Amino acid sequence: MFDNDSFNQGGGFMPQGSFASPANQQKSAQRQNNIFPVCVRQILEAPEDGLSFGSTSVQMIELVAIVRKIAVESSNVEYELDDNTGSMSGFYWLQADEKTDEMPTIPPVVENSYYRVYGTIRTLQGRKYVQIIRITALKDLNELTMHLLEVMHKPMLLQKLSNSDSVKVSMADTSMSNSFMSTSNVSTVTGFNPQQQKVYNVILRSRQDIGIHKSEVVKQLEGQMSSREILPVIEFLSTEGHIYSTIDDDHFRCTDN
Repeated sequence: MFDNDSFNQGGGFMPQGSFASPANQQKSAQRQNNIFPVCVRQILEAPEDGLSFGSTSVQMIELVAIVRKIAVESSNVEYELDDNTGSMSGFYWLQADEKTDEMPTIPPVVENSYYRVYGTIRTLQGRKYVQIIRITALKDLNELTMHLLEVMHKPMLLQKLSNSDSVKVSMADTSMSNSFMSTSNVSTVTGFNPQQQKVYNVILRSRQDIGIHKSEVVKQLEGQMSSREILPVIEFLSTEGHIYSTIDDDHFRCTDN
């Protein structure tokens, strides 16, 4: 694991901005371009220029692993993540609320249990780690099996799309009626305002592997919200890690879907 002193030296511990708070990341890039299910070994064996599948560069990763150890510091929480393909560190940045100066609640994580981790790959002093945006407990071990299948399926799907016109066909599919959607698949998320909740539920209902095109979100909310209102909400949901883009910057899925 990393030396904790490295994370208590002010700005000196961030060579070339390799370790920065989520708030600072949002200023430099409003959202991540894509999210990929991966295993620890893939991250550790990735080249220095970053993890990629074919011509697609991985910006955000989804990892399912056992949390072996937890170390709480004043500015971050370090987790040792182990998924039986390898072990690496994950850091959850504790960013104070700018309005109240209150520190965020540390995620309720228990050692030796499975968790789903969303984050970005970073490197510090030659070691790779995951800068965690969100960490949640598995509700069912079937989620682990599903994750392993997705790790194998996603690269094959990208290869198939790159070798055909499937992207164009799939984009047309997302514009069809609700025959591919479950109208009962809605969720109430604490902290969302009514507009954010509406947009989130439309994206959550999408059953397509590639997600839903933002133009279809606008179409489904016609008469309730304007595109000028919807697009900033999509940007917010993506930045906060509630949704992610898939085959391009215009298709989205919910991280809980």
